[in-house]
Amino acid sequence: MDQTEIQVLIFVVTIIVLILAITLISFFSFFQQKKTAYLLEQRETKIRFEEEITKSKLEIQEQALKNISWEIHDNVGQLLSVAKMQINILQMELPEIQQNKIIEVGEIVGKSLQELRDLAKSLNPETIKNKGLIESLTHEINRFNRLNFINASLKVSNESFILSNEKEIILFRILQEFFNNTLKHSKAKILSVILNFNPSNLEIFIEDDGIGFDMKANNNLGGIGLLNMQSRTKLIGAKFVMESAENKGTKLYINCPK
Repeated sequence: MDQTEIQVLIFVVTIIVLILAITLISFFSFFQQKKTAYLLEQRETKIRFEEEITKSKLEIQEQALKNISWEIHDNVGQLLSVAKMQINILQMELPEIQQNKIIEVGEIVGKSLQELRDLAKSLNPETIKNKGLIESLTHEINRFNRLNFINASLKVSNESFILSNEKEIILFRILQEFFNNTLKHSKAKILSVILNFNPSNLEIFIEDDGIGFDMKANNNLGGIGLLNMQSRTKLIGAKFVMESAENKGTKLYINCPK
């Protein structure tokens, strides 16, 4: 075999090796793309499944709250209304000296009836849809102050805009859970809520001056309650940041796209 034939053979072998290498690289790249696409599809399917589960849970919770609202308004409310009527009738039959005491009882029953109706409204998602986020929050803040639960305030910055019903209900439920935790566990004296409306998003800042809590602990605040709020926030594509430490109060920041 002369020098020319050797060179041709080397060239042919080189070409074959290159072709095999390119084929293997192409096959490996194709396989990796398919694998990546499959993993992404599986991940998206899992995310969609989790979102549907969360939505179903929220729908069940909202329906349960609506049923409780109806029960309070229709059944308990009617019983208190009847009790108030009976007190008014009894008042007319008593001597004038005893009427004052009955009047006080009637006023207490009347206030209780009003508070129950206000509570029923805050639980009913239809009320939130009709009133909107700002009015619903104002109603809650006023109720806290009226009952001397806490010194609460609500501040709205910039020109407000209306979010979708789904977003407003979810945001209200998140804040409502924060409020409930503050009232039940924090021993706070001050609760501050700020709604900052920007051109493309709504920022919500909430802060209390309570005892705080360990966010890593498996309790109502650091465990299930926090996970519920985070799950709700994900459904509307909002950012959720909560900070808390023992004896340093609790802060919540939500950034919700318009």
